[in-house]
Amino acid sequence: MLGTRLFDCLRHRPSEENESIRRKSRKTAMRRNSASRRLLAALSCVGLLASLTACSAPWKHDAQGPSGSDNGSSETKKGAKLASSMDALFDQYLAKKKLSSYEREVITRSKKNGKISAEDYEAAHAKEMSCMADKGWKMIEKKLPSGIYVNNGSDPSPNSQAEADKMLKASKDCSGDSADIEVLYDTQQANPDLLSDTYAAAVTCLQRSKVVDKSYTARKLKDALEGGGNLREKLPFDASTDAAQSCLAGNGMAIDI
Repeated sequence: MLGTRLFDCLRHRPSEENESIRRKSRKTAMRRNSASRRLLAALSCVGLLASLTACSAPWKHDAQGPSGSDNGSSETKKGAKLASSMDALFDQYLAKKKLSSYEREVITRSKKNGKISAEDYEAAHAKEMSCMADKGWKMIEKKLPSGIYVNNGSDPSPNSQAEADKMLKASKDCSGDSADIEVLYDTQQANPDLLSDTYAAAVTCLQRSKVVDKSYTARKLKDALEGGGNLREKLPFDASTDAAQSCLAGNGMAIDI
């Protein structure tokens, strides 16, 4: 099982070599869709990915929009936004050339209604999970109070690099028709201010949920997640709670404790 308690790799500090590999691979990983980056976190924790070894690193989903720019970098201007409003963000996605007819239908309806409905998110997510099951991977997930799903492994769990690669390919194939819907819903639920900086968005959410106080900053979260070591000791809050997970997972940070 890749369950949260069983692949608790946050106790381990990555080697200097693995840390170097992780840093080089982060930009690629950040651009993965929401489903794939959750799998990347789980698989890296049990050592099944050759190039991604530190599950405490945040993998940003594609909420930065169609351009795929890395808005989570240190160069992001303070207060910069993904778009001026959800309506404008919907327009950005509708302008994408590579958008499935299903996604276009849902996003067009969402623009009219002003938000991605829970029903549309559930349908898109169920479609993806059904596809994964058809390919032999029954995903084990938890639904948070925010409505966002977090991955807790799979049945069966991959036990080799080849199987890990096979699972990731299945995830990429299965999410191709629904990833943008899930990303927009995550953003809507966990980053209503549409902040471009992933860390700032997560911290703002944590503050709103009273998980941390106003003194906690995006820089502190970034340093904790990217610095290696025991996260339980470095984070001033319990990252396993539903409130914390909603903010972290909703902003593309796969932290499994």
